[in-house]
Amino acid sequence: MTHFNSSKRFQGGFSLIELLVVISIIVILAGLGLATFRKVQRNQAIDLTKVRIKYATLKTEEYANENNGLYPVGDDASSAILYNALSGDYSGQGQPPTGPTYWKELLNKDPSLVGVQGGKRVIFDGFLQSIRYRSARDENGQLVPNVKNDGSFDIWSVGPDGEPSDFNVDGTSESEFTKDDIWGR
Repeated sequence: MTHFNSSKRFQGGFSLIELLVVISIIVILAGLGLATFRKVQRNQAIDLTKVRIKYATLKTEEYANENNGLYPVGDDASSAILYNALSGDYSGQGQPPTGPTYWKELLNKDPSLVGVQGGKRVIFDGFLQSIRYRSARDENGQLVPNVKNDGSFDIWSVGPDGEPSDFNVDGTSESEFTKDDIWGR
């Protein structure tokens, strides 16, 4: 008569339950790691946006100092007019500059800094959305309604959700703020 030794029966590997427990633990840890990674990426994008807004503000002030205190005036709230004014590429099509260059890195065509939206070159925030900009004065020197910073300009990002608080791209909405918009100045 042949007898099976029960202690030898399980020496060759893991049971199905043990494998399922290990796989479940790995899936839970991977999910936690992915959530943490996404949060870190979001925070990095917010920090990059704040830095770009500060730098764009600095370069826009430099532009105004050399242009009799006048800020670039555009026809919408995208950063296309800022790209044109600060890069010296007045065509907005990525051409060599024909005017003074205030922000040389815009000419490098770095896809994380400059992109094309609506056929115009724009300056990106950390979320690859156009930084929003509008002068406080129009081309005739008259104050523009609903501008946060009277006398100079507004500069902001729509933030992580990618939804502008000003649903009109021209920036004339009365409701300018959402929780995640990132404002300069």
